[in-house]
Amino acid sequence: MFKKTLLAAALATTTLGAVASTVTTTATTVGVEYAVGKKQIIAEAVSVTVGRAFANGDIIEIAFTGTTVATMTAAATPAAIVPSVSHANVEFLEFEGNTIKLLVTGTVADTAVITVSGVQLIVTDAAAKGLVKVSALGKVATVEGAKTVDTSIAVTSITYVKQLNTKIAAAFNGVVDVNTSRKKFTDAGTSDTLVIENTQAAFTTGAGVVTKGVTYTVYGDFSFLDVDGDGTLEAKEGTVSSAAGLVAVAKDFTSAVVTQATGLVSGTVGVTITGAAGSVIPDQSYMAKTEVSYANPAGGATDLVATTLAQSAAGSWTLNGATAHIPFLPFGPNFAQSVTVSNTSKQSGGVDLVIYAGSDTVEVDGITSVVAEGVTDISAAIRSAVSAAGLSSASLSFDVIINAPDSAITVEAIYYAKSDGDRLRTL
Repeated sequence: MFKKTLLAAALATTTLGAVASTVTTTATTVGVEYAVGKKQIIAEAVSVTVGRAFANGDIIEIAFTGTTVATMTAAATPAAIVPSVSHANVEFLEFEGNTIKLLVTGTVADTAVITVSGVQLIVTDAAAKGLVKVSALGKVATVEGAKTVDTSIAVTSITYVKQLNTKIAAAFNGVVDVNTSRKKFTDAGTSDTLVIENTQAAFTTGAGVVTKGVTYTVYGDFSFLDVDGDGTLEAKEGTVSSAAGLVAVAKDFTSAVVTQATGLVSGTVGVTITGAAGSVIPDQSYMAKTEVSYANPAGGATDLVATTLAQSAAGSWTLNGATAHIPFLPFGPNFAQSVTVSNTSKQSGGVDLVIYAGSDTVEVDGITSVVAEGVTDISAAIRSAVSAAGLSSASLSFDVIINAPDSAITVEAIYYAKSDGDRLRTL
């Protein structure tokens, strides 16, 4: 036992010092959509330049990360995969997880190059992986078992990219004019356009994808287009239109779908919403989604679908009403508040509130409304909003937003300290 231990120690110090092998491969770019459809692809050949000599019975391993190494072909009748090995004294031994084990059957000289090809990778989860890397190491047999003596730095084998991409190039941004009773935007029109931009990324591996059609879905409240309220949009009423294809507004008026039959084309697509003459344009936010159908690169009659734009913010319509900031207003049993709004226009307007409590912000819509050509006390509505927010004993600041012409609105805020009778105007 003593001699055996000495022999192992001698080997470790004289012949088993760790050295570095070098791995090379052709780095490729693979489209995610192609990978998802193809499911299994053949990796580019991997060459290992060893950093030391190997002898019969030693092991050389090639490991992939960011993917799953396949042991069977993806054909209708699967067959065992046997990678090809270029060196005469090295042969494929087995798969172990995502590692290919090679057995040395003779002498492998220092700096010899061993190339392995025909490795297949399962790539259905490409979108979540991002990169595939490959590395190598060598193991030699000793009286104490296998020892790792030759390791490499991992290099990139595959970079996954989304071949089909969509983004919002110009969001809805209409400002509804309260001076026209909200029937027009401030540019005097009744239309606003969402612009969606499509691109296709380059790839180096695989046949890519052939797109078949695209649907652009815009989510919002389109009921204002139905002026007569009969549940059907007629020629005299509002519209949703696009040069990209036919538009269908959902029966519940919560979405509009543009169907483009020509497949994804790089460039921009516009979706325009136009209100009917005399209809009230609401302030609201929009969302959009884009889905592209494409031919399955693995073959078959069923097309695949890629969501190139998940349901994303697509802009909003806002009102050009008045905004007044109240910098300080205390609440609690010792304080009383008086907030009034003077409106000299002929336009009544709803009141929205933004409450600032330290670093927190609470938005409350529609707390009350102000009358046209008069003064409205909104104190009780503000107290109710503050109470509902659980801030009844705090010192707060506010934005008071009135959906009436800014030039016609004056907001006055006063608080009273009941204990000493102090009365202070804060706005």
